[in-house]
Amino acid sequence: MALDTTLVLKNARAYRYDPKAHTYFRHDGIIVEGARIASLDPADAGAGVAAIDMGGATILPAFSDCHVHLTDTGYFTGVRNFGAVRSYEEFASAVRGLPRETYMLAGQYDESAWRDKRTADAAPLEGKLADMYVMLVRIDGHSCVVNRKTLAWLNLPAETTGIEKNAAGEPTGKLFLEANWRAQSAFMAALPQTVKRAAEARAVELALSRGCLHLHAQFVGFAREEYAAEIAALRDLPKAKWYPKVCETDPQLAKELGLPFIGGDVFLDGSIGSCTAAVSEPFLSDGKATGRGELRYTDERVFEYFSSAEALGISAGVHAIGDRAIEQAVSAWERVLNGKPSENGCRHFIEHFEIARDDQIERCARLGIYLSMQPQFDLLWGGSGGMYEQRLGSERMRGMNALARIERAGGILCGGDDSPVCDLNPLQGMQAAVSHHEAAERLSPRAALTMYTYNAARLGHAEVRTGLLAEGYAADLVMLDKDPLDGAAFNGCRVLSTWRDGEIVYAEDRSV
Repeated sequence: MALDTTLVLKNARAYRYDPKAHTYFRHDGIIVEGARIASLDPADAGAGVAAIDMGGATILPAFSDCHVHLTDTGYFTGVRNFGAVRSYEEFASAVRGLPRETYMLAGQYDESAWRDKRTADAAPLEGKLADMYVMLVRIDGHSCVVNRKTLAWLNLPAETTGIEKNAAGEPTGKLFLEANWRAQSAFMAALPQTVKRAAEARAVELALSRGCLHLHAQFVGFAREEYAAEIAALRDLPKAKWYPKVCETDPQLAKELGLPFIGGDVFLDGSIGSCTAAVSEPFLSDGKATGRGELRYTDERVFEYFSSAEALGISAGVHAIGDRAIEQAVSAWERVLNGKPSENGCRHFIEHFEIARDDQIERCARLGIYLSMQPQFDLLWGGSGGMYEQRLGSERMRGMNALARIERAGGILCGGDDSPVCDLNPLQGMQAAVSHHEAAERLSPRAALTMYTYNAARLGHAEVRTGLLAEGYAADLVMLDKDPLDGAAFNGCRVLSTWRDGEIVYAEDRSV
């Protein structure tokens, strides 16, 4: 499609969001001129301009995913994805089914869903895979298992935190905390570049087929000098729009790379599933209290990171799941910002924000902290008998992922899927927000849509050019067969096409 083409799309349901009024208005179609939206009134095209009848399709801004691990998403496919495993024997069988490769990375297992209540270990990796380098990563990414050959190759210093040992003091092959992050970084660096790039291309095609054009890609564990090349390789993938999140506590690096933001998966703590999130009350195991997780940084180190970012005008983010980690972040921001939003216009942010107290929610709203959250976490792990209840108990479970409380407090909710932890599927994420296990935390369909469109564009410093259907904005669009703002379930809608700057980058029906 030529970029100077005028397209009139009529007989549609096009939704324009008004940020000041916090309201959506429905229009009968849209006019696209080249890369931009010219009008939301098909009649403005005048006589003699051909129009395309959209057959009642719904037109929305193209979706965003504010937290995606691109390489992992493309790589954990087929036999490498253990997401369907439901017992230890199935886990061992899945390991036996892996192909022989020099470096084998697989994962997505989740023992909280296993019928036999056993946990993953490295024993199955010592069979036919004993002579390979093998790593299996848990679904949350916060723990992994490796075989003896891989553990020797990693050569982790003995004092590294998170190396599990048996009663005899020997490493079991299970890694948490710092050992886990070092191991995953080393393993990802060892994968051939051709394998990584092919995985990333697969992930992009998947995203576009789900209506997701704007990808906030997390870059974790690279050497400082490698980030520029990795970002350039990402931008060589032509169809998506990119928001690279360099997960380092170095705002000056963002300046050098020309990025308005830094951080994302800067881990203040771990995860709930791996029992490494920093929580005030202990985790539960078989109903008994266990550990409370750990904070990765000192309070002063977090303050220094935030202070440096604010001084440079760089938006800074952190990963914080447990209430202790959230408190560390919020308290540091209060010191840096003197209790009010950034005077430099920064959009500082917290990823995940799962176990938040009411006062922490209100303080984030007051400070203007953006909350990048994943509604599919509740879909996967909320509700009676789910992983949240297993690890935290029923009372804490009911306060998880407080979407509606955040909205009522005036907080800024941004949507993501943390793929491959969850399915890279904004429609599923929006439906999870609307159908939260806790009725009091459910969002309206319009609020859920705003999470994955306009608010996400704000987090990406892009809201003046995309994230809305408005005159002069980029024609970044998604066409759905049904209308989720008029009764249809988000996850019951089919993506007909995804558009970038007026060009179709994915189409179910190539005739459109």
